[in-house]
Amino acid sequence: MSEKASLTPTDWIIAGLAALADGGVESVRVERLAKRLGTTKGSFYWHFADRPALLAAMLEFWEREGTTDLIDHVADIADPAERLRWLAADAVMVLMRGVNVARSETAIRAWAAQDPVVGERFARVEAARIDFLVGDLVALGYDERAANLLAKAIYLALIGLFLVRPYAPYLADDAAFLDLVERTIAAAPGRP
Repeated sequence: MSEKASLTPTDWIIAGLAALADGGVESVRVERLAKRLGTTKGSFYWHFADRPALLAAMLEFWEREGTTDLIDHVADIADPAERLRWLAADAVMVLMRGVNVARSETAIRAWAAQDPVVGERFARVEAARIDFLVGDLVALGYDERAANLLAKAIYLALIGLFLVRPYAPYLADDAAFLDLVERTIAAAPGRP
């Protein structure tokens, strides 16, 4: 099997996300990624036209794996409380395909703050995440306004958890986040 055939676009995307998590968007460089993967830059160009194409593919992968696929995966769970529990447990995962989730989300958020195109996409993804949470909270019995506020509070708690993980593990308490979700479920007007 040739070197070009052995590495897939996904391998490059994951390496790019790992580099992004480690050092921000400026760390996503073809030569560095090739070294990380133990290959040549030619292998990269077999799959991508250029660095912007890789960056676009990374954003697409992040959106699909971190939002669209997760929502699709839980869509068949009938109980909104179970959907929320499953999503909360998934949200606190440390690694996805070997990439630190909190660090990559934080790095993409920083990239979004610097690049209006990425910022627009990030805002759209966050809106989809919030809308899904709102839908589940409404299904639990919260009115639309309360569901919207609670969804934002849960999401902001997750962002906070992600931000402090690298430097304050005592504060980055997954159990506290999961407890917040459980308390929200237990307090729902429609729950017995």
